[in-house]
Order: sequence, then structure tokens, then C-alpha cells
Amino acid sequence: MKYLIPFLLSVCMMFTACSEEEIPSYDLNIISPVFEQAYNHYSPDESETEKYVLSYASDYNQYMTEEDLPYIETVTICDGSLTDEAAGEIISICKTENIPVFFLMSDVNPEILATYDKAFCISADYTYIGEIFAEKINSIWQNELIDKDGDKIFTFSVIKPETLTTIQQTFYDSMLKNIELLGIPLEQLEEIYLSKGDVLGYCTDNKKANEAFFILESNYLSVFPENYEPMGEGKEIIGIEFGTENIYKDYPYMLLCFIDYTEYFDARDAVMKNIENKVYPFKDLDYSIIDKNLYIQPVI
Repeated sequence: MKYLIPFLLSVCMMFTACSEEEIPSYDLNIISPVFEQAYNHYSPDESETEKYVLSYASDYNQYMTEEDLPYIETVTICDGSLTDEAAGEIISICKTENIPVFFLMSDVNPEILATYDKAFCISADYTYIGEIFAEKINSIWQNELIDKDGDKIFTFSVIKPETLTTIQQTFYDSMLKNIELLGIPLEQLEEIYLSKGDVLGYCTDNKKANEAFFILESNYLSVFPENYEPMGEGKEIIGIEFGTENIYKDYPYMLLCFIDYTEYFDARDAVMKNIENKVYPFKDLDYSIIDKNLYIQPVI
């Protein structure tokens, strides 16, 4: 009997060790419901080593518990509404556990990022994007492609969702400012908040009075193909689109600034490869990088 107990304890310890080894490490990806298209694109490829959850960053503690942390290899947060407080808490946890953390589609305070050498922000310079989009609109306007009534005045309405994200607001403010700086004579007829169900009817009823409609909610764009009849050959629907593919590029009356979700994840993978290979400063990156911020270029 005196040999049996130590033997059983030994067996139990071996069994426990084996059980722990059977739990694979994985990369945790927390994707906001706002970016559900990105979640739908990546989650079908979920495996034991790649976990995707559709959740706001503020709920990070549900997926980064003390029991989870030993098995998490990297953390990726894709949430444009991320607060500095939440970012700081996530970084603090990842720093303690030596887990690289990436913030996609959000701008994190540089001082908070600087607290951990393996914390990175992958976003876009939406002020610059607004600027180059304005230049594109100016080019179209100078060629008189959308001057419906020939009065040489660019007349438009702005359609917003009830809640405008920081990205949308920054893009729009920059675009409008640069349109004015480029000297386009313009008249804003209306700036209104509409639901998705009201957008098509509004644009259809008011297209004679407008050279274009600025659509600042990506999801609203889906109501136009096959349903909206443009008045001519000009660009009448102008907006910003987020997704994994530019599904509206074949509609000649739509001019869109396309932000590709997959670019953000690809940039993260490129940074992670450098970390794994202990390469610094980073190389083989097709993105502009300032300190610990990588910036994605849009497609227009």
C-alpha cells in the first residue's frame, strides 16, 4: 500500500501534465460587430490555433481570463470604438504575459502604445484619405461629369447614420475641407440622418436637385445597385466603403473610397513575422510606418 499511493499520485501528475499539453496555443481575434464582414470573412477558417469572437473590445476580459492567457499567442483587437482606457488595460495584460497585441481600425494614444514594445496600431490616415478623395472629386468636377444643371456649382446632400464613427467623421471633415480648399464652388443643400431603409427613397426623390449624395455609412450603399437609376453618366453616389472586396466598383455612378479589411490583417501578419524573426527595424512592409503605427492606403 505504501508504494501504491505514490504510484497513483505519479500517474495523476502525468495525466494532468498530458492534459495541459493537449490544449493548443492560439491567436485571439476580437472583432467588433461593426466590422462583421471581416469576422464573416475570417471566422470560417477558425482552427485550434486561431480563435475569432464577434465582440466589442470593452468585453475583452471575457476572452482574456487568467485561465485563457497561458494559451494566447497574440491578441488582435478590431474595434473602431476602442477607448484609450480599454486599450491601456489590454496592453497592460499583454505586457505582463509577453503577448504581442495589435489594434486594427482604431487610433490608440501613442503614449499608451509606447508602454509596451510589442503593442502596435494598424490604421489609416483618414485625414489624408479625405484629402486625396477630394482631389479625385475635383478631377471629376473639372471634367464636368456631374454638373447636372450647368450652373457650375457642385450641389450635394450629406447622409449620415445616427451614430457616426470617428473614422467616418475624420474622413468627411477632411474631404469637405479639401474640396473647399481646391476652390470648387459648392452648395450643401442638406445634412441629414437617415436609416438604411430611407436612403434609397430620399436619393431617388432628390437627385434632380443634387449633383451627388455623400454617403458616410458603408452599409447604406447596398440599397443602390439594381434599384437606383442615375440621371446621367456622372458620379452621383459618393462615399466610403469598408469590406473584404470592393463590390460596388462596377457601378459607374458610384465613386467610393474603399478600405480593405484584409489589408489590416495582412499588415499585422507582416509585423508578427518580423517579431518572430527578431528583425528590427521592421523590413518587407508595404505600408508606411511611423513609430508603432502602420498606415493602410485606400483604393479609390
